[in-house]
Amino acid sequence: MPEKLILRDWGKVRVWLEPRLQDVKLISLDIFDTVLGRYVGDPAEVQRAVCRAVSERTGIDAEAVWQARQQAEQALRAEAVQAGFDHECRYSDLLPRWIACLPSAAFRERGNSLTSFIRQTELDLEAATLYVKRDAQVFMDWVKGRNLNIIAMSDMYLDGDMLCELLRRKGIVDYFTFVYVSGDFKLGKYSGRLFQKMLQVKGVTGAQVVHIGDNPISDRRMACRAGIQGIWLYEKAELQRRERQTLSASMAQRGGIWAGRHFFECVETRSQQQDGLKPRDFFFRYGRDVLGPAFSVFMQGLQERLQQQRDAAQPIEKLLFVARDGFLFERLYRTTQGQTPAEYVYLSRKVITAASTADGLSWEQAIVAFYNPKQCGLESVCKVYGLPPALLQPLAREHGFEDFAAPIHDWEDTRLRHFLKDQQVQAIIRAEGRKHRDLLQRYLEQVGFFAHQRVALVDIGWNGTVQKFLKQAFGQREDFPLLHGYYFAFVPKMYANFGDDNVCEGIIHDSRRGNACERIPAEFEEIFEQGARSHEATTIAYREQDGRVVPVLKAANAPDRQAELACNIFVAQMQQGVAHHWEHFRAVQRLTGYSSQQLLPYVHGVLERAVVYPTREEARELTKLVHTEDFGHDHVLELANQPVGWGDLLRPRHLLRRLELSAWRYALFDRIPTGVANFAFRIVYLHTVRK
Repeated sequence: MPEKLILRDWGKVRVWLEPRLQDVKLISLDIFDTVLGRYVGDPAEVQRAVCRAVSERTGIDAEAVWQARQQAEQALRAEAVQAGFDHECRYSDLLPRWIACLPSAAFRERGNSLTSFIRQTELDLEAATLYVKRDAQVFMDWVKGRNLNIIAMSDMYLDGDMLCELLRRKGIVDYFTFVYVSGDFKLGKYSGRLFQKMLQVKGVTGAQVVHIGDNPISDRRMACRAGIQGIWLYEKAELQRRERQTLSASMAQRGGIWAGRHFFECVETRSQQQDGLKPRDFFFRYGRDVLGPAFSVFMQGLQERLQQQRDAAQPIEKLLFVARDGFLFERLYRTTQGQTPAEYVYLSRKVITAASTADGLSWEQAIVAFYNPKQCGLESVCKVYGLPPALLQPLAREHGFEDFAAPIHDWEDTRLRHFLKDQQVQAIIRAEGRKHRDLLQRYLEQVGFFAHQRVALVDIGWNGTVQKFLKQAFGQREDFPLLHGYYFAFVPKMYANFGDDNVCEGIIHDSRRGNACERIPAEFEEIFEQGARSHEATTIAYREQDGRVVPVLKAANAPDRQAELACNIFVAQMQQGVAHHWEHFRAVQRLTGYSSQQLLPYVHGVLERAVVYPTREEARELTKLVHTEDFGHDHVLELANQPVGWGDLLRPRHLLRRLELSAWRYALFDRIPTGVANFAFRIVYLHTVRK
């Protein structure tokens, strides 16, 4: 009997085989986990995905579809054993038996159509989870160069022609002169009988054949018993990866972070196998590995909510992706070929709030301008609401405002109250506001905002300012739609009441849920806005052009716009990384069927690590970015800060002030290498927020 060989990579197989080529006529290769790897470790996950697809098509519960499949397969395998064959069945025999076991007679009558759908879906999903192992293809090229024939030997329920189709889709079918599948012959490698059948059909002796595979029993021991030189290809790293995936898949049944861990391990495997452009730059990797999971789960959550609306017979009729931070989300949505019509709309807090003053400016509206730490009093109010400072400055002096640009820290200032009650002031504000509102209203009519019963805004979120002021400015119109706001994060600190028929939800984080662990996006809002934003400038107004209303964008020479332009190259790289992740995310989601809610705990963990415990590289590179906002100011927020040293810890009040003013407070501890300071600060923070 041939020796029981263990070789640890394809290079060693080649070294062993080369001096023996003159005695070999045929190379036999196992297919799955030897030549083809899987992004999703367990083949049963593909079968489950097929059952979900059948469920969606037929309306039959997915678990009932799965049980029908198991029942049909077990019956066929039992019949094969009773007939003297191995415990095998063939897919072409399984399909009609499976459909006959489905609990709906109506779909049994439509078996031909359903049979074709299931067969095609199984092939599509199998192909989606498979990749050609690079070293295996290099080996096959070498073998073909030696004019040796290669055959495929696989214990597999798919028919031989289906396996050939998979090999064709992966571009390697021409390497093989014949395919032997256990399902076709009802004989398996694990019994040795498929090897015996192959020798009989090919008319060769076992000594003329070398078989290579990843299973020590079926690919080595049983091949050797049949007189064939069997080689166990023991790729330790690959085996460990599959074991990790299997463990994660098993633990995923317990909930928590495990579903996300299993899912994103599969995404990472798929990404690594298909990405031939390494090493990548930092910002691409950050987009792929940090922002990618968060933005992808957000997009999945958005799709789920749109489906829920359709299921409730209350479909969203139009999606409006809000400029600028809805830019990336609109690009990702395009790739899904979603059922809901969508449009990228030039709205901003600046133009919305300007229109909201058509009926005057209230004290509650005015103080919104003071949330900016760099606010300049009434000058900021004018910038936020698009008001003419030249007309308002003389009236402000009459109410005691000598310096129009002086910050107003006391929001209850009686001067401010009296200023806003001045009828001359309000007349100027209303006149300007009506101009803004008229142009905005015409723009909204152009994009079909009022032509639909249900409209949804998609944006990065935070306070929902655009949605709030749209309702305030146009809510009195009878055709104002039922408005949904789907936000990456929703933290309504500035507004409590959004009015009737005005629904807001944060998909990744919603502070109203009271979950302290999901608050992490609010700890570094700027990086998510930077990752999602458009490369073009913010909308500051509208103007008429050729009978249409078009947006007016901030000038390129504005100080904050200059800073943005310098950072656009980094933003583009992050968005390329996000798009790369989204491509693989969608493929794996189709295979695994996890919901966004199942993935969220793991995503929150990814963001916690990135925001609270940044690496030195992350702290160094991300602080190259600057942040701007579109609320009427030209200010630039520098993300870089002088790191905290050990001496700063001895001045707690000074340290606290620095933390309050910092955009990314955890990066301040970059010089303290242990991570203890970050951990301690995080624990203190979590104890101060409402659980």
